[in-house]
Amino acid sequence: MQCPPFSAHSILEALALDTACVSLLEQTPEYQKLAHAKTPEAIYTAIQAIGRILNVQEPADRLVEDLEERINIITHKLKFIATENKPKIAFLHNTSPLTLAPDDYLANLTRTAGAIPQTGNWATTSNPDVLIVFSEKSIAQSLTELPNVLSAWSHIHAVTNNRIYIVHHSGYLRRPGAGVADDTEILAEIIYPNYFVFGRDNDVWMKFEWQ
Repeated sequence: MQCPPFSAHSILEALALDTACVSLLEQTPEYQKLAHAKTPEAIYTAIQAIGRILNVQEPADRLVEDLEERINIITHKLKFIATENKPKIAFLHNTSPLTLAPDDYLANLTRTAGAIPQTGNWATTSNPDVLIVFSEKSIAQSLTELPNVLSAWSHIHAVTNNRIYIVHHSGYLRRPGAGVADDTEILAEIIYPNYFVFGRDNDVWMKFEWQ
């Protein structure tokens, strides 16, 4: 599994700094390690390191505190869900052709949001309970193409139980950075709609009504 490029820009924007400071960060010995952050904890560490490097430690600490608090609300609410009851999630790119979209960042957030990420030949071996499709196409085009693709997967739990979701906003769930709490909240409300309502179905994702 791969990890998408770390978004230092998002952290600088969250700290009200000029994104031109990225060039300064890239010259520091710490940057290569920071650039591989792919878990919430590693992102917190990266934010605090950026705060030290750019002399904005207090704002960086406040940002980490806010992100950590938001994510902890989710993990605490789901901590009693047994592993065998956690849904299996597969991520896909686009709708024609539909391809697996695995990366370490999404896998880690999926676990944080109380589910089990699926990799490899999941369509024949793991039978995911939820399909999340990242579409760079228009919503209309995605809705037109998905039925043809899903018709071959009528045996999969996600299809039979009508649990297919399209993430159509390119600003979320794409890169690790200051949006880690937003991304975790989006996954949590998709996976556990009875537990969480953050309202991001208004602008980031939508449920695909297969049946």
